[in-house]
Amino acid sequence: MTKASLVPNKKNNIDLVLQPIKGSDMIDEAKVNAMIESSEYTALYVDTGNIKNAIAELNSVLKPLQNGQSGREITYQVLERRDATISIELSSDEMSASAEITTALGGAHLTAKAIFNAAKEAGVIKGFSKEELVKLAQHAAKEPPGSIVKGQIALGKDAINGKDAKIKQLVQSAQERILQPKQREDGSVDMRDLGDIICVKIGDPLAQKIPLTEGIQGYSVTGTPLEPKPGEDCQLQAGEGTTLSPKNNEILISTRVGLPRLIDNGMQVDEVYQIKNVDVSTGHIDFEGSVIIDGDVCEGMKVTARGDITVGGFVESAFIESGGDITIGSGIIGKKQEVEGHAIADIHMSANLSAKGSIFAKYCQYAEISCKNLRIENQLMHSIIRVDERLWVGTEDKANGKLIAGHITAGSSVHAGTVGATAGSTTIITFEHKLAELNQQLEALDERIATESQKTDELKDASNKLRKLPKDKVNPDMLNKVLSTYRHQASVLADLLNEKEIFEEEIQQYLSSVVVEATERVYHGVQMIVGDFQEKTKREYGPSKLRYKERKIIIDPIVTSS
Repeated sequence: MTKASLVPNKKNNIDLVLQPIKGSDMIDEAKVNAMIESSEYTALYVDTGNIKNAIAELNSVLKPLQNGQSGREITYQVLERRDATISIELSSDEMSASAEITTALGGAHLTAKAIFNAAKEAGVIKGFSKEELVKLAQHAAKEPPGSIVKGQIALGKDAINGKDAKIKQLVQSAQERILQPKQREDGSVDMRDLGDIICVKIGDPLAQKIPLTEGIQGYSVTGTPLEPKPGEDCQLQAGEGTTLSPKNNEILISTRVGLPRLIDNGMQVDEVYQIKNVDVSTGHIDFEGSVIIDGDVCEGMKVTARGDITVGGFVESAFIESGGDITIGSGIIGKKQEVEGHAIADIHMSANLSAKGSIFAKYCQYAEISCKNLRIENQLMHSIIRVDERLWVGTEDKANGKLIAGHITAGSSVHAGTVGATAGSTTIITFEHKLAELNQQLEALDERIATESQKTDELKDASNKLRKLPKDKVNPDMLNKVLSTYRHQASVLADLLNEKEIFEEEIQQYLSSVVVEATERVYHGVQMIVGDFQEKTKREYGPSKLRYKERKIIIDPIVTSS
């Protein structure tokens, strides 16, 4: 019987040594593989080709022999010690690198340093994690021989974009003071006590510009620098009664004694008029600066100011007009008036407030209000509202107030806890004003297109007529001038048509962006109008959003994650 053995060779690999002896028992590949599996060399790479060659040569040697006769010894290397191998892969954006390790077959395992060196040879030079390299090396060493182990070894770093320049307010405005009423000794607050008048002196700092930052450079794992986007800059605006400090032109200081008022990217200081109440004993107020009223504005009175107007108490059936913000510590109360069934133009509320800035009050009923943004903290009832941007009924951080009946014209959105009323009083919310402005701009663009189109057609006709004339009757200079003018005119028309297409897209985006949001409930009788499209609720809904989509008004539930 042929004898087979596994013998180490000079290369520290393993040979299959066969001593052929003719007999009944034959050695085949399966028996050699079984011998390897039961040996101490199972971790080594198996050369199946050499096993086949050894068996083939054995059979060739045995063939001419007689039973019991031995032949020449056959030796083939069938087991090989192989070290672990590694390949490095970069992501397409070169922001990460990973290693794929084929674990050792009886050979040497990869160390963390070897993985690091292989990565460097592949072009990875930054973003290594020593901890991850060590973990990957240890992991690969524990896996079965010949396994594939993958792991991330380096990460790039995204650039951190710079921060925009901003204006930091250094003094409190009157509006902020009224929203933070004075606390009594027992812990309660006195809504009518505005505290000391917020008055700045000459030279007081008002606002400071915080410069933009350039950002922090990033890098890819191959070392390519990634440049950050610098922040947007802004200019500190010196409003009336202020100037830039001669010691630091990024600080705004006061040049007069008065009331500080926020403006875009800066502040101004208004002369201030403070009074306890506005009633028949004081008469109407018309002031160039800002007005602070500690108490109420009584029925029939008028308060007009070019700056902010701050009222600690109530506004009762009065007229208030501000060139800035209007802040009311209590509520706005007008006389009860039937709104439904009447044209808005025919309704004149007894309480009428308008501001170029924002308006705030605790609650409001039977009033007509026009401003940029409006926030009513508790309840807004039976009023005619026009806001250029947003109506918010609720606390500063949550729209949880009640919007009941009335006619609302908004620019961007309406937010409240509940919209409508159980009694079914109609609450109309329309976005017609902003849309009308956009459509007017579109009509003006159409008129320009019609004019330019007519000019283009006339120039085209002129050039065609000149081309049809006999060559001896055509003035080349005139023809060239007409053709040049025609081409320019056609370009102007093309630009206008492109501008119209972009503007029409902007209108559609606006239509899709407007929303009425009720965080708690929408009652029946709430009507939303967006252009030619409208919807009136016929039942109650839970938390919902009313919005325009695909030429109709839809009502989507607000889903909150628990």
